[in-house]
This record gives sequence, structure tokens and C-alpha cells, in this order.
Amino acid sequence: MNILKKDAFLRLPFVCGLLLLGSNSFAQQVVLKNDKIQRTLTYDGQVWRTTSFTDMDHKRKLKVTSDEIHILPMETTKGYSIDAFIAVNKPKEFNKGDTCFVEISYRPKDEFKQILEIPQELKITYFVVADERFSRKKMQLSYARKVTVDRLEVERMYMQKNANGGGRGEPVFIDNAWFFGLEYPAGHSRHTDGNLPKADARNFEKVGNYSFIDLEGRDIEPETKNGAMRLMHFPGFAKQNMTGGFTIDSKIAATGVVKEDLSIQQSFMDYLSTMWKAPRSFLHYNNWFDAAAKDLSGDGLLNVYKSFKKAIEPYGVKMDAMVADDGWQDRKSIWEPSPRYFPNGMADVKLLRNKLKKEGVDFGLWLSISGYTNNIDWGKAAGYAEAVRNEYFSQYGRYYSLSADKYKNEVMKKIPAIAKELDLVYYKHDFNDLSDKSTGNNHPGTDRHGHEANLDAQIDVLLATRAVKPDIIQNLTNWVWFSPYWLVYSDYLWLLAGDDGMNANWPELSKWAMKSTDRDAYFARMWGNAGDRPLVPISRIMTHGIVKTGDASENETLQDWMDYALMHYGRGTLLKEWYISAASMTDDEWKVLCLVDNWAKKHRNELNKTFYVGGRPDEGAVYGYIGWEGKQGVLTVRNPAAETQTIRIPFNETVGFSLAKNMGYHAQVVYPYHDQYAKTFTSGKVMEIEVPGYSTMALEFREGAVPSMKPVVSKLVFKTEKGVDQVTTKLQVPVAIKDRAELLVIGWPHDVQVRINGEVQAPSKSEKAKLNAFAGYAKAGMILPKAKDWRMNSFDLMRYKGQEIEITYNRVDGFESHVLLERKVVAKDYPAAHDVLWPLSNDTRRQTVKLF
Repeated sequence: MNILKKDAFLRLPFVCGLLLLGSNSFAQQVVLKNDKIQRTLTYDGQVWRTTSFTDMDHKRKLKVTSDEIHILPMETTKGYSIDAFIAVNKPKEFNKGDTCFVEISYRPKDEFKQILEIPQELKITYFVVADERFSRKKMQLSYARKVTVDRLEVERMYMQKNANGGGRGEPVFIDNAWFFGLEYPAGHSRHTDGNLPKADARNFEKVGNYSFIDLEGRDIEPETKNGAMRLMHFPGFAKQNMTGGFTIDSKIAATGVVKEDLSIQQSFMDYLSTMWKAPRSFLHYNNWFDAAAKDLSGDGLLNVYKSFKKAIEPYGVKMDAMVADDGWQDRKSIWEPSPRYFPNGMADVKLLRNKLKKEGVDFGLWLSISGYTNNIDWGKAAGYAEAVRNEYFSQYGRYYSLSADKYKNEVMKKIPAIAKELDLVYYKHDFNDLSDKSTGNNHPGTDRHGHEANLDAQIDVLLATRAVKPDIIQNLTNWVWFSPYWLVYSDYLWLLAGDDGMNANWPELSKWAMKSTDRDAYFARMWGNAGDRPLVPISRIMTHGIVKTGDASENETLQDWMDYALMHYGRGTLLKEWYISAASMTDDEWKVLCLVDNWAKKHRNELNKTFYVGGRPDEGAVYGYIGWEGKQGVLTVRNPAAETQTIRIPFNETVGFSLAKNMGYHAQVVYPYHDQYAKTFTSGKVMEIEVPGYSTMALEFREGAVPSMKPVVSKLVFKTEKGVDQVTTKLQVPVAIKDRAELLVIGWPHDVQVRINGEVQAPSKSEKAKLNAFAGYAKAGMILPKAKDWRMNSFDLMRYKGQEIEITYNRVDGFESHVLLERKVVAKDYPAAHDVLWPLSNDTRRQTVKLF
């Protein structure tokens, strides 16, 4: 592309371009632009500095003052910006395909040449792709000898605008119109005064089974300045190049502008979608909890699949893979099969894979890239370096240093080779500690540099695996963090919860309900604050899926089971995991699971974009997940408390809805019954939906108003009086009830004796609190100080239908009493199909009323 005069340039119908303005030997401005975004650099007589960004659609300009680069040596607080350099020659401009580049070379000023960390040559490259709403920047530092750089800032600039976001692997948002991010999961970003947020200070960090890397304060800029924004990482050693010199290549920084009709957060995710692993649904079985398939030497795994196939094929459901979890490997090896199960090594694993393939299902493996759970003493004796863990990770297991040459070279070959040889479709990469303070393993002996070196090695392994198996699903579990940039390398990230917990902070009778509360309490804690939640979509989060192995605690109703299954799928998760023992399943339970799976498949577009709404379930708050695709929405909502509650849901871009405001929408209830929800919702205004106690509901939204209707069930007739030493309720039990009529009594904390018509009642079901019983490794950030002890008893009232009864309680305080009824109604017709939820209570409506 030629360098043009300004007026001629602006008349061209270009896709992207470069504009140099000025008539002297160095032009005064460089303008890199396409038809969406523009970055302007101004020459100050020695160097080029970014002075503004322009939103080309709206002619909106962001003025900045830029240091362009900041190099911090080890063991000092004095760093060096572009002021230490002088430009060499004119900026070099060139095109590759639809991408325009500007490359500017610098040499150090004379007074800085003796500083080891100042490179002999600094090359900064700016580039933009046609039609994209973002531009990028990278830099290369070249040295004659090996040097160590503690911290490298790829962007350091100042702007007098409101800023938020930032953190480890997170972008910074400026003025709700711009984003700045380092395209690297372990990059760090700061804003406002250059030091916010503090390390690990976001609402969703240090929660559950979290990752912690000690930066030792080296992320902090001691001389704060108003409006500072910084994007940085910790490169450590310069690497030797092909010519015998040494280089440090920075991570890539991106700057983007808001997209029409999207929030800045949505605009960032739109940008990320140009580089991430595209969302994919993946249904699989994992043998971790199933004794029937732990022994991989015979046909156990194959027989499990055959039983699954028989159960699910009639509903059109197909498993994507059968997965062998931890235990398939020889722990005294680098990912060789266990001779206990596979005496002929990989040939026997391939035989198992072939048997599964013949039955119509693919195969996947659990594999910890760092060798966690393997025999590290064996590895050290074989010459593989062990990582030196920081204090936090020292409480957990040992693993190898991924950045150490011998181990990295081995797994770079072995892990992709296994995927290729076995034609794997899935890797579950567990235990991603990535903490290494060792020396001699290609990084300085600090946690921050070991972290970056080990992460770089892990990314190399992930990419090498994709190079031989482009379609492989890759799932990163323990100790990941919720950087959206992980999605460039991984399909899913672990929730960081316990494996299979039950949360009994709040009174519930169903064990399935407690399991849902456990998972959803983690989502509430991390995704429940719309002002400070992860950008990673909920649909990309692994939750350990459906866990059912047939223990005694599963003596629950079919509706309890369906509530649990629906909550798993209703979150929107794309990673559909079945940790199921086939022997534990009834025909109806298979039917429930298959219909829910098909329903989720039908609504995949909406469910792929879910947002958490409502409160925290183990505080008794109603909550749910809502997702929108254009004018179609899906809501899965749950009330974990006895009392009827109303959930208030935004109807705007904060939950992914970006269409016109003041338009009418209606909802169809599709579970636990099929019927029109008798209310019109207006886009742009808060939706209010009433949810009966201990109920899970699914609603589908479409455009169009509906007439309001009267309630289908009448009010309950009762009267409660508090005496000196007891409470009495006179209750008219309705005639038209079916299947379930219960008196629910919750003691805070003691049991309450209940009499009906003078007779002491024995509860039909009882539960008690187990406060803050989170898995020990996943308690962080989850403890609920205000959780209090409780006892709950259920009393069957079905035999009293049509009667007036007198209920007396032997306490006058410290308890509450509710009635739960399934009131009969005329069932509405519904389109029974394999992708329609089973309306288990289509001819009833749940009614929950607080009596005391």
C-alpha cells in the first residue's frame, strides 16, 4: 500500500489501511485503521506514542497518553518505558491478506545502553484485520545475551475515563465503550490508578478449589497515576533464537470498541468468538463413580455402554463418548497404560476403543498434563523434574515441572500421540496447578515466572494435540481460573466445587434438591453479581453433571429426580456428563433424562447464553438461569424454600437480551406442567414470576402479549392462633388434591411435636442441617456465616382431604409451618414428543402456604 496524502486516502473505498501524515523525514502521525476502528500514533521527535483510538461507526474518540511499553527488571522498582528508546527509520507498513501491519523499530538511547534489561532492538507491531472491531499489538525485545525481565507491560496508558473489570486473564472496560485485554489466561490487567483491581480481588476469585499464584507484589506500580491502565505479564528469561541471540516475545494485546446493540461485555465476547474454540455440546459417560466400569481389563465399560444404548436409543439420544477417568494409566510411567488392565499396552486400549467404536460410540480419557496422581518419586529417579509448589499448592499433591525440558519434550510427543493413535474425541485435563518455584527449569525461581513458563508449556501441549486431532474436546478442571482467554485453548472449565456435594445450609427434604443447591450455590457466589462476574459463559462450565450410583439417599420421587436433571441441563451446560450406574436407573428415570437431554438440544442456542438470576439457594432465595437467542428465551427457575417467592429478572442486555424495548412477550410453562403463564412481559422492564415453594419450573418465552387470567386454584382456608404454650392452626384441607399434601414444619433448630386432631404425628420424612459442609478443598469463599441449624419434618395430609383439621405445635417460637398441596386442575393438552419435557404434574398446580 502506498503512503497517500490525507485527502486522497479518505476518498478510497479501503478495507484497512495505514496513513502517515507529515512532510518531514518522519511523518507526525501514523493512523492504522479499518472501517470499524482506528489507532493513531503521534511522533514526538524521538518515539511514537498512541494518542487516540476512534470508533469509526460512531466517530467516538478515546484520547490517551501512552508509555507504549514498560520493562521492569528483577529486584528493583524502577522500570523503563518508551522514553528509554529512539525510533529507527520510518514505520514499516505492509499487508498480509486482509490484515494491515505497522512495524516500528527502536534502539536504546545512549544513556540506557548499559542497562541489561533494555533490549538492543525493540520492535513493536500494530495490526488490524479488515471488518473487525478491534486491533492488536505485540512486541519483540532482542538481546545479545540471556537476560531476565521480571514484568513486561504491553500497554501502559492513561485516560480520564471510568474503568472496571481487570484481573488475571481479564480485560479492562473503559467508559462502557472500549475494552483492553492481553490475549493470555495468565496476563494481568489493572486500571483506575494502575493498581486496581488488586491481585485476586475480583468477586469470583479465591472461591472454591481456586488457583493462587504469588506475585509477591511485583504487579504493583508504586508510583500510581490517575487514569492509568496496564496490561502485563511475567516473561522471565529471554529465549535463545536461531541466530544465537536472545528474544522475549510479548503476549498480544487487543483493543476493541463496543458493537451496536451490544453491551461492552457482550462486545468483548463477540471479539473472543473470533478466536475461541467454538461452543460444542458433548454428552458422555465417565466411569469415576461407577464400580461396574472401574475395571477396564474386560468388557465392563463396553457393557455399560450397551445398557445405556438400550435405554436411550428409543428416545433418539446418542452418547458422544465413553470416558475412562483417573486409573487407566501406569503411575510409574509417562502416560503408558496400566498393565493391570492393559497387559499389551496401548494395543489393548486400542482394542477397547475399537469395541466401543463398533457399538457406535467414541472414546475419551482423563489425563493430567502435569502428571498429578502419578508416582513422582519414580519420575524423579527417571530424570523428570518435580515442580516446587508454593505454600498454597503444597497442601495438595505433587506433580512435574511442565517447563522442564525432559518432561515437556516427553508430553509434547506423548499426549498428542495418544489422542491420534486412539482417535480420542475428548481429554479431561485435571489438576492444573501450574505453580512452580523451581530453578533450572527454564524460568526464574519465582512463582509468577514459573506459572507463566508452565502455562506456556501446557498451552503448547493443548495446541499440539489439536494439531493432530483438530476436533478434539479439551476440558480443564481443577485449579483453572475463569479467564475468558482459556476458551481459546479449552472447551470447558471446571466450576471449582466439590465432586458431588449436598448443601444442607437451608431446609430441604430431597437429597436431589440438596445436590442442586450445592452446584447452584457456587454459581450464585461467582456468577450471581451482575456487576462483577466471570465473562466465561455458564454454558462452558463443567459441573460433574448427573451423578447417580444407586446409594440409599436416592430414595426420592420421580419429580425430585426430574427437578435435579432439569437443573443440570437448564444451566445451559454444554458438557453433559453422566456419572451414572445403569443398575441404579428405572425406566421412568431414563425417560426423564432422555427427554430433558432432547429438550436442551432443541433449545441449545438459548441455553448456550444463560445468565444466573436471583439469589443464593442455600439462603433460601429463588433463583434460575435465563438465556436468549433473538426473540426466543428459556428460563429454568427453582425455589429452594417452602414459601412461595417471586423472582425478579432483568429483561435487558444484562441477561443477554439486546432487542427492542417496550415489546410484549409471553411465556409457556413446559415443566412441571404445560400451560400459558398468565402474564405479559415487557422488554426493558423487570419480569416478575411467581414460583411455589420447593418447585422447579421451565418456561419458554416468545414475542407477543397474552391476556391475563384468574388463578386456577382457590385460596387456602386456615386460621392460626398463638397461645401461651402452643400454636394452633385450623386448616380446611381441600378435596381436589392429588399425590401430595404435606405439612412441613421447620424447627430453628429444634424438632417440633405436631398433633393433628389431638393425636401426636410421626413424620413421613425428616432432614436436618449440615452447615457449610463443602468439600475441604472447595470451601474457600463459600462459607455462609449466617446459616443456622434446623430440623425439618414432613407430615402426610392426604388422608384428611376434604376435612377441617386442627394442628397444634408444642412450641410458640423458633419454628415455622407450611402446607404444600398439589391442587387438581384440568390438564392442558401438550405436544408429547421426545424433545418435550414430561409434565409430571400436568393435572395439578402446586400451592405452598405459610401457616405460621
